[in-house]
Amino acid sequence: MQESGKNYMKKWLNKIDRLAQDSLDRSKYLRLDKNERVIQFEKRFLEYLKKKIDTFNLSAYPNTLRIKKKIAKKLKIKDAMIFMSAGSDIAIKTCFELFTKKNDKVIIMNPTFGMVNVYCNIYALKSVKIGFNKKLELDFKKLFENINKRTSLIILANPNSPTGTIIPKEIMIKIFSKTNKLNIPLVIDEAYEGFFSKSYVKYIQKYKNIIITRTFSKSFGLAGLRAGYAVTNSKYASLMNKFRPMYEINSLSCLAIEYCLNNYSLVDKHIKQVKSSKKFLINELKKLNIDYIDTHANFFHIKFGQKSRTLENIFKKKGILFRKGPGVKGFENYCRFSLGSIPQIKKVLKVIKYVSR
Repeated sequence: MQESGKNYMKKWLNKIDRLAQDSLDRSKYLRLDKNERVIQFEKRFLEYLKKKIDTFNLSAYPNTLRIKKKIAKKLKIKDAMIFMSAGSDIAIKTCFELFTKKNDKVIIMNPTFGMVNVYCNIYALKSVKIGFNKKLELDFKKLFENINKRTSLIILANPNSPTGTIIPKEIMIKIFSKTNKLNIPLVIDEAYEGFFSKSYVKYIQKYKNIIITRTFSKSFGLAGLRAGYAVTNSKYASLMNKFRPMYEINSLSCLAIEYCLNNYSLVDKHIKQVKSSKKFLINELKKLNIDYIDTHANFFHIKFGQKSRTLENIFKKKGILFRKGPGVKGFENYCRFSLGSIPQIKKVLKVIKYVSR
């Protein structure tokens, strides 16, 4: 029985540690540590936003339905199939709130988007963590063995971060089929949509248990505006919308998203720039005989050997931030760099050549 009144608290929360935000002023660095957009936005986009930041847009509540309709038109679906959220992480959190209760079994990838594990702990769930082998392949045998009637929710990122890997289509279809038969809600996190061209949105019509989550932080490059959404069947979307706050995203987010959806060439250009810089980086690393791991996202893994940790300070002194690699045993000597423009990647290569002497 739960304790009543003000003394009640979810006592297991005391066991959950959350890292405090770093006080570092990241604006002074080349930010290749959080998979953000680091390429400058075009002036026409920034000028548009400056003109639109007026009393009305600052003081009036946002019209999120307009954005929902724009997304629906882009994806060729009904707007009743969309759940707007403050970043895709809130869409994922809503799935936890809707489909699970304490001690339920949830299947997740390990490693994956950090908030997935946090939500498992917050809601006191029993998480089955599916890891990766020495080839950075997901343990599909363990995954299928654990998909059963006792499973309340499955969350799979495609592409996944921090590994940058994908689930082969033939495997994904088998996952869809098995989970659909068992009526298990399946969340596919498509945060890196755009950098990886294959999406499973169209499968929502066939498999009624699928929820696709997306963000405007990656290919759109709007991480600072905290906006995302989920796409699913109308029934699930309606249930998810019962958990939404009064307004899902703010007015400035709506302005920026609407502009980008109306001028999608801006997004396409950003994706092409990132892909070009990746191709350039691969060619240069081959010349230097430096090992690397390509990904299906907007980041890249470079092997620096046992000196990976000490290199962090050297890069930082040179004005560049990066993060540890795939997070899988056996890959500790890799470092993860977000991808920007070719001139920005040249700055990285300059430091790599300096430390490789």
